[in-house]
Amino acid sequence: MSRIVIIGGGVMGSSTAYYLAMAGHAGDVTVIEPDPTYEFAATPRATGGVRVIFGVEENIRMSQFGHEVYSRFHELMAVDGTPADIGYRRGGYMYLGTGHDDVELLEANCAFQQGFGCAVQLLDRAGIKRRFPSLHADDLDIALYSPNDAFIDPYSVLMGFRRKAISLGVTYLKDRVVGLEASPTRVERVLLESGRKLSPDLVVNAANCWAPDICAMVGMGVPVKPLARMSFYYRVPTPLEAMPLTRHITMGGSFRPFDAGYLGGMTRYDQEPGFHWDLDDGLFDTEIWPGLAHRVPAFETLKMQRSWVGHYDWCYLDGNMVLGPWTGRLENFHIACGFSGHGLQHAPAVGRALKELLVDGGYWTIDLARFDYRRVMTGIAVPDIGPKA
Repeated sequence: MSRIVIIGGGVMGSSTAYYLAMAGHAGDVTVIEPDPTYEFAATPRATGGVRVIFGVEENIRMSQFGHEVYSRFHELMAVDGTPADIGYRRGGYMYLGTGHDDVELLEANCAFQQGFGCAVQLLDRAGIKRRFPSLHADDLDIALYSPNDAFIDPYSVLMGFRRKAISLGVTYLKDRVVGLEASPTRVERVLLESGRKLSPDLVVNAANCWAPDICAMVGMGVPVKPLARMSFYYRVPTPLEAMPLTRHITMGGSFRPFDAGYLGGMTRYDQEPGFHWDLDDGLFDTEIWPGLAHRVPAFETLKMQRSWVGHYDWCYLDGNMVLGPWTGRLENFHIACGFSGHGLQHAPAVGRALKELLVDGGYWTIDLARFDYRRVMTGIAVPDIGPKA
């Protein structure tokens, strides 16, 4: 019998499986994943950044641990001597601002992040022009620059965690959860599409955008919905200096170096939450491209290569995750969802944290108790002065 069932074999479920396996519990873990190709999963369609620019201490701490793990991922997740290359590269993050409010916000971010040892710095207009001459900066007043933040390949991260967990003895089952049977205090059985029934001691719902559907099976409501993000990969004929991931904090849109070109995106906050797989190519031409060409004149001649739509599990309470058990109700049912665009970079810390909750009895490294389900029941948000994903 599998003592621990993880619903969802994406990056969060696979990270959790890895840390459980490293703690000696590989034989106790079964991961349920309906699609091992991950065609519609959030992670392979993600931007792939790791940043410390957050306005919540726990998010900063999790990103710092993310850097620690991802910078050594090739060796940590090596299987049979084959390194797990994820293309980890410290390309940096930079948020731009215009006007008094943006200046105050980015100054507050900088001071807050420096308080936790982050190597972030502020640039004025002259500093922006001097450091990044390809940027049009005449309408900018400030930039928050984090040169040590990094880019990673999302799909390689997911597969690295998965392969390592399997190599350590974790069981991955290609199947779909179609029901949960619960007593008044615990989940008793996990019902699968194949007809199998599992009776674990502990259940983890790490189904990302589909996590609310799993929660609904036991009458648990979570403030999480899928939010669409469009991504565009393009090239420009004019070589530019090395650029960080760059975004204006209030004007939206972003770009970063990617392969031989640049990856840009926009989250559809103006769209009704839900799964929207149709790509609006016209939106790029009318709303995104003009802004890119304004900020980087060389982008006026960009050539589109490909585009896609992904989704992340948006927590509309406060943009932060919901993590841990349903305290006072189903004590053996744990959730990990609502990462709101920063799940990939926090996956190592969350996987480790869930291992601590499941087998150690509580948090031992980063205390993430503020994000548990009790905050959902009380409606008390965790405020974050940092920028959105």
